Amino acid sequence: MGKIPTWSNANHEKDVIDILIWNRWLLRVLGIWPLIYPNTTTIEKILATFSFASCWTVLGLFLVLTSIYTFTDRSIMGEKLKMLGPLGYVFFSMLKYFFLVIRHKSIRRCIRNLSTDWHKVQEEYHREIMMRDAEKGHLLSKFCIVFMYCGGLSYNTVMPFLSQTHDANEQNITIRPMAYLGFDIVFNLQLMPIYVFAFSLQCFTGIVMFNITTSVCCLAAMFVAHACGQIDIVIARVESLFKEERNHIKFEKCMAIIVQHHVRALKFSASIEDTLRELCLIELVGTTLIMCLVEYSLITEWNNSDSIAIFTYFFLLVSFVFNIFIFCYIGELLTEQCSKVGYTSYKVEWYNLPGKIALDLLFMINTSRYPVQITAGRLISLSLASFGNVLKTSVAYLNLLRTATAS
Repeated sequence: MGKIPTWSNANHEKDVIDILIWNRWLLRVLGIWPLIYPNTTTIEKILATFSFASCWTVLGLFLVLTSIYTFTDRSIMGEKLKMLGPLGYVFFSMLKYFFLVIRHKSIRRCIRNLSTDWHKVQEEYHREIMMRDAEKGHLLSKFCIVFMYCGGLSYNTVMPFLSQTHDANEQNITIRPMAYLGFDIVFNLQLMPIYVFAFSLQCFTGIVMFNITTSVCCLAAMFVAHACGQIDIVIARVESLFKEERNHIKFEKCMAIIVQHHVRALKFSASIEDTLRELCLIELVGTTLIMCLVEYSLITEWNNSDSIAIFTYFFLLVSFVFNIFIFCYIGELLTEQCSKVGYTSYKVEWYNLPGKIALDLLFMINTSRYPVQITAGRLISLSLASFGNVLKTSVAYLNLLRTATAS
């Protein structure tokens, strides 16, 4: 078989930097960037170490304080249910953070393969295909960041102040608004400097959790967009087989290049699934449970006629729904794209090809019958059907929760 030409793309370094832009900023805050992208300076590694330690410290403090408040007699039943959502969110965020660190070698390998593909782009048209698919990945990343940060920051900053209905309790002590209850266990919130510090700490913890969620989403969008771009190039090569006059030897060389490119794209797609399967499982299970709790809080605030809280919980619910939709849409997109190669191979005039080359196309058609799927822990395939199941499951859990609290 002929080897794929290795003509270099002169703009490949800039292209790779542009592709990784969202992941670079998000993962820098978490201190993971040097783990998955080794070409970093010493200063960046030192700052990453400090960020990594700071993130784990605030997440651990948040988890401990909210757990003490939620599972002891410090809170009543209504407050316990209200805190289950944030408590679950920080728990699942720490799990995702942990697996981002555990899977850093796999992520680094995927980024290395991505960089190699950009370096070895053979034609300007192929580079345009990759840029077009990369833009789709950027668009999905932007939507995820906007929805998650808008919903999360409104919960952390807007709702504690504007939905507050009582400024003092029965002891005539001013109640300081906080998004998450339980910080008064170690902080004297009556002192303004300490209150500002505790409130800022909560906001920083929220930003860390939002960064974890959006980092996983942006990684998935970037990798799948790149895999789709490589498969689009394979499809373009198959469609161009008959556009030029070629002799038997040229047909064999072209077919060898197509098969090698297809195999490389499939291996990259499989590595995406291997890298993200635990993260997707945590995202699927965690989002389903948290959506249930957000829906319960939304109904509770609706009964309390708190318009600010209603709007905040609604926007937060939309954020989680859109986030899980992106994961399911990405999985559906990759599966559909892998299947498209077989359809395109069958659609061309394969019957006019020499017999040996036609068999190569038959191999591609058979391979496309079993497309790569992104799964949640190899248990659930991410697709639009899975998205519908997540929504139905969250509503079922909501009904179960309402029944349990009513009895």
